[in-house]
Amino acid sequence: MNIVKKVWVIVYRLDEGAVKILALRPNPEPDINSDYYVITGGIEKGESSKQAAIRETEEEIGVTPLSILRLDKTLHYADKLTGKKYSEYCFAVQIDQSPLTLNEEHVDYKWLSVKNFVKTIWWIGSRDKLMDILVELMALISDNT
Repeated sequence: MNIVKKVWVIVYRLDEGAVKILALRPNPEPDINSDYYVITGGIEKGESSKQAAIRETEEEIGVTPLSILRLDKTLHYADKLTGKKYSEYCFAVQIDQSPLTLNEEHVDYKWLSVKNFVKTIWWIGSRDKLMDILVELMALISDNT
């Protein structure tokens, strides 16, 4: 069975020295949870996962990243209804203070602290795994500032 390859993108910015993470509310669809989440999207033919992360960021929020970090996590899961298998490569992109222009996939957004992001985001896996991803992100941000 083929595995669908996607990207999972955490968008962050520095707000007066504090890290703020973007949580997006998807435009409700019958098969999609409408709680806050991150940018996700498919990797197109001939495109690298990094190129997909940049493209999805530009498409979904209308901003070009200042920098992109490949996180050392890949999420693997199967759709319970279809059995289709997915692999999502995790990235973090930093943006500036530019205003966001949401595409039709999203209806709202919030900038949150890491603590509030963990409380707010819809997460089908364990919170421990999400925390591992965020700990790695914070370490990478510290190394790059």
